[in-house]
Amino acid sequence: MKGRRKGAVVSLLLALCLCLSGCGNTKIVLTTGLASDELFRIGEVSCGLPEALIYLLNQKGSYEEVYGIEMWEYDIGDMTMEDYLKNQVISELAQVKSMVLLAGEQEILLTEEETARAQKAAAEYFASLSPQEADVLKTDQEMVEAMYRDYCLAFKTYRQITEDVSIEISEDEARIILLQQMLLPEEHLAEELRERLEEGEDFGSLASNYSKLSQTTVSVARGDKSGEYEEVAFDLDNEEISRVFPGDGGYYILKCLDTYLEEESEANKVQVAQRQKTERFQGIYEDLMKDTLSEFQEKLWQEVRFADYEEVQTRSFFDFYQKYFGD
Repeated sequence: MKGRRKGAVVSLLLALCLCLSGCGNTKIVLTTGLASDELFRIGEVSCGLPEALIYLLNQKGSYEEVYGIEMWEYDIGDMTMEDYLKNQVISELAQVKSMVLLAGEQEILLTEEETARAQKAAAEYFASLSPQEADVLKTDQEMVEAMYRDYCLAFKTYRQITEDVSIEISEDEARIILLQQMLLPEEHLAEELRERLEEGEDFGSLASNYSKLSQTTVSVARGDKSGEYEEVAFDLDNEEISRVFPGDGGYYILKCLDTYLEEESEANKVQVAQRQKTERFQGIYEDLMKDTLSEFQEKLWQEVRFADYEEVQTRSFFDFYQKYFGD
């Protein structure tokens, strides 16, 4: 259950590729103009301190299950592990709230079934809290239900924008080729070796003796290499040796072994399509966020310390999310 829970949450937040401090042209203001327990606001979407605490302390509990409470004694560079997790949490929550804002813009709504799932998850999670924990967290079942709705909506919005698009990928766009390569320090040496290759000497043997590269045989997809490397490589026929061309501080010679690796190319179609869908999503997101004001009560968040919440042992928030919304 631990692995599935963390995997589901991480996969969403990594997929979104967004954070409060990196929202493109979003205007971010450190402010005290929010309500006393309002941690941040992105456009018209708000996140209160109680919601952030639930997220933070459940993340804390999940980490402790795996690494033990001793992990908080260590630092990451000049940052404590506690502050590191707090930074992660505020970033992740900003991702979710940004997606809620985008859902409104795209008119994406939860179904009645999804809303009912959020209600059930909230009822079970809130019942798992002791009265003391609920009091310290200043939360109630209604707030927890809203959190589950937001997380579900964030998933749904990203998936709907990226998956409900039909993208045709040509064989050439997805083509992966098999090459031999060598990189030589001087042009005159490269030209000399190319002549020897044309005379029939073995590419691998010459590469092992002269090339600056540790790997001679490579598979290459479009976008893997610099412009000239790709242009030269994808213009070669089977067994053809390229001209000498500059790159990466030396001079390349390529030989094409296979102009189309069928199995790898077919698999690459999926990746190319997903990349194009993600680019489409980012365009929609950036267009929405470029004029959106984000406000953040940094001092309020800085004042949160784990030592003030030792009586709070909750760690099942994401378990219940996975139970009702996991695949």
